[in-house]
Amino acid sequence: MGNIAVVHPNLGIRGGAEDVCMHTLEALQTDHSLTLVTLERPNIRSLNEYFRTDVRQLNIQLAGHLGGKLREVAGHRLLRLQAALLGRYARQHEDEFDLLVSTKNEFGLTPPTVQYIHSPQFASADPGIDRVSLPRQVYDRVCSELASIDTPTLQSATLLANSEWTAGAVAEAYGVTAHTLYPPVDTTKFPSCPWDDREPGFLTVGRIGPSKRILQNINIVAALRDRGHDVHLHIVGPTTDGDYCEKVKARAAKLEFVSVEGAVSSERLTELIATHRYGIHGRPYEHFGIVVAEFVAGGAIPFAPNSGGQREILHEDSRLLYESQADAVEKIDRVLSEPSLQADIRHTFENTEFPFSREQFKQRMATVVNEALKR
Repeated sequence: MGNIAVVHPNLGIRGGAEDVCMHTLEALQTDHSLTLVTLERPNIRSLNEYFRTDVRQLNIQLAGHLGGKLREVAGHRLLRLQAALLGRYARQHEDEFDLLVSTKNEFGLTPPTVQYIHSPQFASADPGIDRVSLPRQVYDRVCSELASIDTPTLQSATLLANSEWTAGAVAEAYGVTAHTLYPPVDTTKFPSCPWDDREPGFLTVGRIGPSKRILQNINIVAALRDRGHDVHLHIVGPTTDGDYCEKVKARAAKLEFVSVEGAVSSERLTELIATHRYGIHGRPYEHFGIVVAEFVAGGAIPFAPNSGGQREILHEDSRLLYESQADAVEKIDRVLSEPSLQADIRHTFENTEFPFSREQFKQRMATVVNEALKR
C-alpha cells in the first residue's frame, strides 16, 4: 500500500478532467491511502452521483490560502494561474507522500510521479480556447515561471495523455513521450433503442461556455431547418460561464426548436443520448472529447470539428468531421438526406471495438501507479 496524493485543481468544474480524477480515485482507493490535494473542498457525494463513481476512502488537503483565495475570487477564470499555485503547494509537500499523481496536466514535481495530460497547460496556448495576445503571452509566461516545469523532470515522470493527438502535443511542447490512456467512458450504460424510434434531433453536451461553440451549434441546426430538416437541439451541460450562458439562453428563447437543459443527472443524459439520432460537438482542437465517445457508444451519429483527439474517436471519417460552420451544414445536410449513409455510419460504429471504457481506464491507471511506486 502506498501513501498517494492525487493533485487536481477543482473538481467542481465537472468536465472530462474531473471524470478522470474521480475514476482514478476509485481505481486506487482499495489498495492505497489517498489524499486529494486541491484548491476547493469538493462534494464527493454529488460528484459520485454525477460521474457514476463510488469514491469513499479519501482524505482532502486544501492547498494553502493563496490558491484557494484566487479560486474563490476568479472562479473559472485564471485557471492556469490557479494550477501553477497548486503545483507549487504540491511540490512543497511532496515529501509527505510516496507518490504524487496529477489528473489534470503537467506539474513541476520531483519524480517519481504519474501525470495525466489533457493538454500541456504550461507550454503553449491552447488553440481551441486561447487568443495569443500580448497580455496573454505575459500571463502565460508568469504561470510557466511559477509552475517551474523543466524537461528533465518530465522525462523522469510517467506521463499519460488522453489521446494520440495530445501525446503529439506533449512531444512537440517538451520533447518527451506520453503514453495514450483514453479517458473513462461508460460504454455499457446506454439502453438499446431502434433508429426509427429515436427523435430526429441533436444534442450538444458540455460546459456551456465559449470554447464549446454552443452559439455556432445553434446556427448550424437553424440552417439545417432552413433546408427542410425537421430537427431540434437540446443544449446540456453546467452553466459556469455567466455572460456566455446568458447569450445562449437569450438566443434559445427566440427559437422554438432549441431547449437549454443545463446540468442534468447522469440518468437524464443517458436517456437523451439513447433516444436521439445525432450529436454535435463544437469545440475545435478538443483534446479527446468524452461526449463524442458517449454519442458513439449510445448509438447516435456525432459530428465534430476536424481537429484534436475527437478525430480518433470518429476514425477520421470525413463525413462526420467539419472545417467550419458552413462545412458542417453541408456535411450534416448530406447525412440527414441519405438514410443509406446513416445506416453505413451506424454499421461501422456497431462493428468497431471501443478502445476506451471505464474498466480499461481503471485497470491501466492502477497498473501504472503500482509500477511507479516500485521505482
